[in-house]
Amino acid sequence: SNGGGAFWFGFFERTGMDQLCKYVSIRQPESNRALGLETESEYRQRWISIRVIYFTAFVVYIAFCCVATSLWPYLNTLDPDAPKQFLFYLFAIPSLMQLVLSPLFGYWTNRASSIRLPMMLVIVFLIVGQVLYAVIEEIPNNRKYALLASRALVGASTVACTLYRAYISAATTVAERTKTTSYMALAQTLGLVGGSAVQPTFAGIGEEGFQVLGFRVNMYTSVGWFCAALGVINLVLMLPWFFRDHNIAVKEAMSGNAGLADGKRAWQTMELRYLPIGLMLVAFALLMFAYAALQTLLSPIALDQFNWTNEESLFYLGILMTAGALISCILFLMLDPLCK
Repeated sequence: SNGGGAFWFGFFERTGMDQLCKYVSIRQPESNRALGLETESEYRQRWISIRVIYFTAFVVYIAFCCVATSLWPYLNTLDPDAPKQFLFYLFAIPSLMQLVLSPLFGYWTNRASSIRLPMMLVIVFLIVGQVLYAVIEEIPNNRKYALLASRALVGASTVACTLYRAYISAATTVAERTKTTSYMALAQTLGLVGGSAVQPTFAGIGEEGFQVLGFRVNMYTSVGWFCAALGVINLVLMLPWFFRDHNIAVKEAMSGNAGLADGKRAWQTMELRYLPIGLMLVAFALLMFAYAALQTLLSPIALDQFNWTNEESLFYLGILMTAGALISCILFLMLDPLCK
């Protein structure tokens, strides 16, 4: 059994190091150079942009899930008379905003020549939503509705998921797409890990906290300031010095058919397989339904069943969700080698 354990440990160690080395390196491989679709400088810039997208996925998910375990205690602190039914509105409105805005931003992105402006706008939504979340205690009245507005803005920022997934499909070749998509999913899962770990990390500040420049910083509001700071960094990375649009998928399609004169014709010749696409959409919808239900019910049930204090619930539930997200990270790291 010791030999078997050593084998699997060595396998995961080699696989993890191989994947890490591939991720860090941005030198153009011979297989890509042989395609003749881009220079080494263009390849390097394309992969820098893709890694900015990875960071965006990380930030969006960490901002979305970091309040999952603290939303109910925070609502009780802001408005002790708020019913539990209002918590469901707080969890539902981000998904509603994404449902309404995703088609609109998708249409805008298809019309525009770059995703930079739409992406920067949704990042601004994220920053404003998190700052509002952090300063709600300074608002004298209608705090629960201010919290609802904050959640709506954060929900609007999740439109970035639509934008960066579309970008990844256009900015990668067929050979790169599975690996890149798995790394993007890994970045999202790391955001879930970070979001789950952020709340128990700041739980030590306590509910009273301290004052900074007239604003109260406690175990709830510190999360908002932290996510807003990540959003500012993300906004800077979307500037032209770091991020540029690349559409190598069209170049690859055109190189495979010399009769195609432009990128639009290249997209039109691609045949969509609607049945597997539909099945994947249904599977993803069911997955998100289960995740949203877990987020909504976890904190109230834990507080009622275990008689925890607010600090204890943030700490223990944060550890629980972090452990689950770490397991997901391992699975995503294994995805690319297993697909081969």
